Amino acid sequence: MKKKRSRREKVIPVLPSLFTTGNLFFGLLSIMTSIQIAAIQGVPDISPEWLYRKFWWAAAFIAIAGFLDMLDGRLARILRSESNFGISYDSLSDLVSFGVAPGVLVYVWALMDDSGKLGLMAVPFYIVCAALRLARFNVQSKTIERFSFRGLPSPMAAGLMFSPVLLFCEFQISPDREVMWFYLTAAPFIGLLMVSDVPYWKYPKFKFSGPFNALVVASIIITAIITNPEIMLFAGVYLYCLVGLVIYAIRQLAKKPDSTEEMENKKLPEENL
Repeated sequence: MKKKRSRREKVIPVLPSLFTTGNLFFGLLSIMTSIQIAAIQGVPDISPEWLYRKFWWAAAFIAIAGFLDMLDGRLARILRSESNFGISYDSLSDLVSFGVAPGVLVYVWALMDDSGKLGLMAVPFYIVCAALRLARFNVQSKTIERFSFRGLPSPMAAGLMFSPVLLFCEFQISPDREVMWFYLTAAPFIGLLMVSDVPYWKYPKFKFSGPFNALVVASIIITAIITNPEIMLFAGVYLYCLVGLVIYAIRQLAKKPDSTEEMENKKLPEENL
């Protein structure tokens, strides 16, 4: 019994790190796929269908990495095996999967040919902001960001970057200049959103009148994801980002009258003097 318990005690803390390793593996796989596309993209014999398929998989690998990243954190909390090593390893893996991988993918897909120096500025800026976001999360994970995120989480930021690639490749639509300019502005904006103070939900909060209704809603969502994964992923990440921004803007606007009234109240005694 002691041997079995000791084996369990050794294996259980390793399980979340295995999912983190899977996250890192698929992030690296996405980067290598993007590099392969960049190396062969100018060859005349390559069919457009092959390129669409390769780009689709390069984006899908990041989505798989995001799914594994969601599992490793929850598994660590369930097994009560959270550690500083796990947090650091997870952040390093996230930097590769949700910082470097989507940056390389977007650059090869829409920015490499015509963006010039602007593309070389926008993509590294996004990656640096992802690194800063993850470093700040390491410091604040047990305090400020224990129950909610401060700034857009890096997996969602990566989703904003790669989900259009999935959607366009599914319908075999090539990126044009409008898409290029979209990413030239969106990549820095997404980077700034990661290092901002905009709060985002850490766990989804849904209220249902009963378990049957929850089951019906879950069935509809799962069916939609299975039948239209590209559309649902695109809509989900952009809706998550937009809702957080709107709520933050409403709260900031609601605070402005209070602050002006306080300033007026402070000035009144000085004027009387």
